[in-house]
Amino acid sequence: MTTTISKTTVSESHSPGETQELGKALGKNYAGARCFYLEGELGAGKTLFAKGIASAYGIDPDRVVSPTFALVNRYSGEGQTVYHADLYRIDKERELLELGLDEIEEEENTVLIVEWSEKLGRYRRQDSISVRFESLDGDSRKIVITQSQ
Repeated sequence: MTTTISKTTVSESHSPGETQELGKALGKNYAGARCFYLEGELGAGKTLFAKGIASAYGIDPDRVVSPTFALVNRYSGEGQTVYHADLYRIDKERELLELGLDEIEEEENTVLIVEWSEKLGRYRRQDSISVRFESLDGDSRKIVITQSQ
């Protein structure tokens, strides 16, 4: 029997800069986390948040770009390698498996950030940080962070 324990935090962001700073704070607060799963509609702030997480690991946020067409980008940080995946264009389980995310997750000193993580289905790790973005008015976002163990 598997028991999942979750801790949920709800924040609001009122600008792109705040969204990025919340990502950085999350990366620093959960420095031992291996997987960050980001979910939300197109334009909700997932990539900005990923820039923030990556910056917590010493990566220049200006280097972090949406991997929509590359699917997975790799960045070397301070003692960590950060992989940033975007599953927006993934339609089939076979395509998901070909990305090799399971192998990335097993590498030492590696952090994986996945946008459109709802497409992982049964391949989601239970020991992860999930971040759900909900658009409010204008640039405002409700950001729900759930830590699973």
